[in-house]
Amino acid sequence: MKMHLIAFALLFTACSGEPSRSGMTVSDSAGIRIVANDHTRPDWTREEKWTLANNPAIQVGNMVGDPTHQLYKVSQSNRLRNGGIVVANTGMGDVRLYDGRGYHVRTIDVGDPVTAGPLRVYEIAPDSILVYQTDGSLSVFDSLGQRVRTAALASPPDDLEPSPEPLGVFEDGTMLFRARHPRDSTASGVGRRKARLLRHGLDGKLLNSLGDFDDEAVLFEDRGGYIFGPTGVAAAADSTVWYGTGDIYELREVAPDGMTLRIIRLDRPGTKVLQSDISSYRQAVTYQVRLTPQEATMETTLAASTFADTFPVLDRIIVDDVGNLWVRNYQWFDIGSGKSWTVLDPQGRYLGEVTTPSILEIHQIGADFVLGRMADRRGREAVYIFALEKPSPAAEERDPSDR
Repeated sequence: MKMHLIAFALLFTACSGEPSRSGMTVSDSAGIRIVANDHTRPDWTREEKWTLANNPAIQVGNMVGDPTHQLYKVSQSNRLRNGGIVVANTGMGDVRLYDGRGYHVRTIDVGDPVTAGPLRVYEIAPDSILVYQTDGSLSVFDSLGQRVRTAALASPPDDLEPSPEPLGVFEDGTMLFRARHPRDSTASGVGRRKARLLRHGLDGKLLNSLGDFDDEAVLFEDRGGYIFGPTGVAAAADSTVWYGTGDIYELREVAPDGMTLRIIRLDRPGTKVLQSDISSYRQAVTYQVRLTPQEATMETTLAASTFADTFPVLDRIIVDDVGNLWVRNYQWFDIGSGKSWTVLDPQGRYLGEVTTPSILEIHQIGADFVLGRMADRRGREAVYIFALEKPSPAAEERDPSDR
């Protein structure tokens, strides 16, 4: 967990259980630090609000006539410590390296794009790139693109489904995975599936389990689905994991041994699902399956489905490079207004909201940039770096009494 300075006045106020100027209170319960925030009192003023630049500073990919910028089914990208960019070019079975200005440096052939394409790519040390592949292997490449080690990911325990989902990498290079429990064929009604969070080493071995957590909310009967149900989300920090159920605005910081260290709350309830939402969903799905094999059965499936009473409050967590938590607020359809993210500082204080383009699939957030993938209307892909504009110093670096 990254360490950050915090003003003594704020620390004194927070630990006393009294509201701070930003609407944050801190208390302890059974040794767990609980941070509660008032959603009506963000720490940022209108002048201090962070915003994303309108135009990207760097683009790699989608450059006509340049094969080194041909990207297809990009699954992840990261900015390197030297300012360069590494891209998991999954659909072409390679990893591409670009310098800090966006010029191509090297293409690393990882494997067959169908059976062994790169799914995740991380810089785990200077000049060392970790690649997780679709065949469940972990490979490390040096700065020259040479594979220096490879290992198969150990299969999850027998009570879990195969093919765990990679969620991130810790500071020591170990990886976080989520493996779901099989769907309970004997259960009925609405309930939550469970998933186990697992930590694997660079040699692929299972190091430990962080425990079982609520995963997706489902209608267990096979006839229909549970529409607008929440799904649990998790993200790797330096050495801990942040987890949320999705149905309430609460995030838990979990230690490698599975113990809860801290809970951050924001008193923002989920929005009620209206009849107009249900009607719109039915129309959208019916239109989407037109002229497909699902068209004949969709009406029966919808009739057997159950709609949640409220929408989830969140559906993704990203821990940025300096320890801030970015929580994507749930939005079930895109009206072109962009995605809204709630930002919490490393102490759990609610800072405010940042809007990002709807079509930007964010892969990394740094101290002063946001990196991600977008595709144009023809499906041509590129990876972009947008400047993250911060009009004032981060909240943890100033005394709130100066506001």
